Amino acid sequence: MFRMTIAAVCVWAMSCAARADDPAVRAGIDLTLRQMEAAAEAGDRDGWLAAVAHGDPEWTKEQTYFANDLKKKPAADLMLSLGELAVTDGAATGDLTFAWTMPEKGERTVAFGARFVLEDGQWRYAGETWEKHEAAGVVVLCDPGLDELAGRVVEAFTNVRSKVDSFFGHDGTGFTSRTQKIKLYRSMKHLQQSICLSYEDSLGGWNEPDESIKLLSNARTGLKALERLLAHEYGHVATFAVGPKANDVMPWWVLEGVAELSAEANSGQRGPEGRVESWARMGNLAEWKELADFETFDKRWYGHVYTQGHHMLKYIDSRWKQEGRNKWLRSMGQGKSIDEASREVFGLSFEELNTDWRATLPAKEEAKPVEPKKEESRSGG
Repeated sequence: MFRMTIAAVCVWAMSCAARADDPAVRAGIDLTLRQMEAAAEAGDRDGWLAAVAHGDPEWTKEQTYFANDLKKKPAADLMLSLGELAVTDGAATGDLTFAWTMPEKGERTVAFGARFVLEDGQWRYAGETWEKHEAAGVVVLCDPGLDELAGRVVEAFTNVRSKVDSFFGHDGTGFTSRTQKIKLYRSMKHLQQSICLSYEDSLGGWNEPDESIKLLSNARTGLKALERLLAHEYGHVATFAVGPKANDVMPWWVLEGVAELSAEANSGQRGPEGRVESWARMGNLAEWKELADFETFDKRWYGHVYTQGHHMLKYIDSRWKQEGRNKWLRSMGQGKSIDEASREVFGLSFEELNTDWRATLPAKEEAKPVEPKKEESRSGG
C-alpha cells in the first residue's frame, strides 16, 4: 500500500515552535555562507566540505562530488544570499539564492528553500527543504505541490525495480531490500546546480555511486515516461553495485550503454538500431576512446555515448546473454580493464570484440560522384 506523507525531511518542519529570524543564528549561518563562497572561488575542496552537514551519507557523497569538481574548476565568483529564516532548536530554513559565474561564462542563478543544521557548534548547509513521500523501499523528496507526480514516481519505481534488479543479477542479495531515495527538481538549472557549479549540459536525470537518484520533474510527466527514466537511472545504481571499481574502471559509454539497455529491456524504451546503422552507413561511428571519459569527451559525440554504447551492450547481451554480460560488468567492477574483462569473460580482446560488433553493421556507403554540369553555349552579339 502506498503511504504518502507531506512533511519536510527534518523534525524542524513538523515543530510548532518555529521562531522568526534569530540574529545570532543568522550571524552563524552568514559565516558559513561566506566560507562556502571563499571555498568555491579558491577551489578549496576541504573548505567547502567543512561548511556542509554530514548527518546524511547520501548528502555527504553528493557534496563530495560537488567539492571535487570545485577543486578542478573553481568558480570565478559565487554570491550566496539568504532570505528570512525560520528557526527551531538546532535547525533553520530560508530561501537561498546561488548566483555564480564560471571562468569566461555568463552569470547563473538559482533559488530554493534551504536548510541549515547546528553540527559541532557550527551552522552547516544541509541542502534543500523537501516534502517527503514514502512507500515500501523508496523515498521521494520534492518541492511542495508535486504530490501527484511523487505518487507516480513511487508507482513507476515499484513497477521497474524488481525487473532491473534481476537484469543485473542482484536477485537474492541485500541490494534488493535497500531503500532508494529519489529527488525531484522543478528546473533544469536547479538540477544542474545540485551536481556542481560547472555543470551545464541538458539532462533529465543523474546518479553517481551512493547518491540519491535525481530527476528533472514535470507535473505532467506520465507513468511510462517515468518508468523509462527510472529504468535508466536505477540501472546506474544497479551497475555501481556489481563491484567497488565499477565507476572508476568502466568507460563512460559502458555505464550509459547498459543503463540504456536496462531502459529498453525493462520499460519498453526504443532500441538503438536505426540510428547506429545510419551512422555506420555515413561513416559516423565514433572510436570507443572518444566516448570513454566524461571529463574530456568532445561534446559532438554526446549522443553516441548513449546510443552507440547501447548498441554495443545489446550486441554483447544477444551473443553472451545476460549471464555473460553481467560477468563482464562484474569483472570491470572488480578492477579489470575493459580489455582484461573481455579476454577473461569472452575469450576475445576488446579490439576483436569491436571488430566482430562492427561486422554486424552496414558498410560505409561510398559517396556518389556528382556529374559535372555541362557548360551552356554562349553567343555574343
